[in-house]
Amino acid sequence: MVINKRFRIVVRKERSAPIRRKSLWFPLFGLLSLAGFSGPASATILSGTYQLNWDQTVDTTETGTTDVKKLKQSVELKYTGFLSPVVANSVSFKVEQEVNSDAPDVIRLLPILELGFKGRYWDAKAGSKRTYETSDEPGKNPKETDNHFLEVFYLAPKSVPDVKAKYTIDFDTESGTTDTRKDGVTLSSVYAPTGWLSAKGDYTRNVLKDRLKADSDTEDEKSTGTVGLRHAFSDKLKAETQYTTEVSRAATLKSDGTGAVDGSNKEDLTNTWKNTLGFRPFRDTSVDGSYDFDLKQNKVLGEHTLTTNIKAAASQKVGAPFDIRGDFSRAVTEMRHTADDNEKTEDTWTAEAKAKFSKQLDFSVKYQKKDTVEVHADPAKNTTSGSVNRNASWTGELTPFWSGSLSYDKTDTLVLDVKTIVETKYSLKTKLDFKAINLTLEPTYDITIKEDLVKPESSDIRDFKTRLAYIVLSTRTIEAKFDHTYGRKTDSLLANIQRTDSTNANVAWKDPFPGWQLSFDAVRSATDTSGDDLAPDITSTFGVKADYKMDQLALSTSYKYDKKSLADDSENFDAKAGWTAPKWDVSLTYTYKKTFSEVINEGYTISLTFKYNL
Repeated sequence: MVINKRFRIVVRKERSAPIRRKSLWFPLFGLLSLAGFSGPASATILSGTYQLNWDQTVDTTETGTTDVKKLKQSVELKYTGFLSPVVANSVSFKVEQEVNSDAPDVIRLLPILELGFKGRYWDAKAGSKRTYETSDEPGKNPKETDNHFLEVFYLAPKSVPDVKAKYTIDFDTESGTTDTRKDGVTLSSVYAPTGWLSAKGDYTRNVLKDRLKADSDTEDEKSTGTVGLRHAFSDKLKAETQYTTEVSRAATLKSDGTGAVDGSNKEDLTNTWKNTLGFRPFRDTSVDGSYDFDLKQNKVLGEHTLTTNIKAAASQKVGAPFDIRGDFSRAVTEMRHTADDNEKTEDTWTAEAKAKFSKQLDFSVKYQKKDTVEVHADPAKNTTSGSVNRNASWTGELTPFWSGSLSYDKTDTLVLDVKTIVETKYSLKTKLDFKAINLTLEPTYDITIKEDLVKPESSDIRDFKTRLAYIVLSTRTIEAKFDHTYGRKTDSLLANIQRTDSTNANVAWKDPFPGWQLSFDAVRSATDTSGDDLAPDITSTFGVKADYKMDQLALSTSYKYDKKSLADDSENFDAKAGWTAPKWDVSLTYTYKKTFSEVINEGYTISLTFKYNL
């Protein structure tokens, strides 16, 4: 027996050494040995953990003061080891206690047992877990939850399908309240005999029996099968297809065994087929296509939903600067055998061209048209809609410190083939980055013109923003930064001006004293809308944070004060101290918050956490 520095007990049994039976674990070893789980060599590990959490929260408001104390502690012992080269096991026992000044006290017992077996091509696991919970709440009975499982994995060579199976039994019992049993089966298999063929099957079934509530037994079942083919005919032509079918059933059963509760039956069938094709006839030419088919059938109601997606795309590079691309997509959704049978078709045509002559001259143009047609069994419900979008943009790096972009976007919205809305947007962005003096300027200007041809009316929205960022000081230990953003937005329909103003300042100081880090933050944000008879909404935040770490000791504290013009001021303070040792760690946290309102509103929380590992 060897005891390491963490009091971890390791027991090794050699062929020639006699087995000692004088430890407290003799009953466990004896039972496992009688079960045949002994071998020429074994090793066991005993570990344990004790954890304590305590906190007190005090809140003072106009209605009075509340003082809530909570204590939670747990003890866990765990034994793990190999009884033979192919058998692994673990046994753990955990006790949890919760003491709450404003809620019932709770005690939980959680024993767990797991066994594992390993062969050349197979693995097996079995285990049990119990949770016993009791409390001093009047009229509350103890609650027991049992979970048992058995798993088998057969990982065969590639020429043989693999198999995974799992069986579970779950019991949930509370006298007079709950008494249920749930049995679950999960099966799955994957077969990939070649690199281009694969097949997969999955099956699940769950049965729940409720011994207290009448007509509450449930069952659900789902099976899925998938077959896929993937083949590369050459470096230029590749294709892939995959077909999946899924059947799912569920019902709530009557207690007398006469069948399902009325209206609880569910049965769905889903068939999905996916296909992709990639063709590269030349080095700079590509053609791609896909076809997806999805049919969902509600077998109980007889309703069907059929969804079809078709996509085709082609791209071509013309010389070094030009890149041309076009694609088409169609999505068709059909509702069949419903009260309102209908078919919805969405077509999208896109053409795009890019030309990059240099870093200063990078252009792109795009044209996109969308059409949507809905056809109903009742012709009066038929509708059509669509949109036409034209877009052009330029980006460029004008100098090593100056870059910019300009874009134009126009969208026409159509209803019943009639143009109803025309929206045009112009956007200008630029950036000046003076790295030598640590200064950055980013102004942007957007103009959006919207014409409503139905009302009719038009609006003109102009949005200007500029950002200034400056690194005031940067050394090995100190960095001071400043950031300011100003915005001004006008809307012709609202006939007002919206102003936004935000400023951030930060100073970070590393090692002002050995092991310490300090930071100071100041944030100011302001918004104002003309003509609303309200004062500007201004919030200023000031904060400081300090951290210290040296060996096992860690300290941290922070303070933040929010000063508001239209709401109550507030402050927050927190401090934390922690110690980490090889076998244990402890931390103490204090948090305080206060709102400066006409009525009192403040409170604090003290938390203690302790953990010990064997």
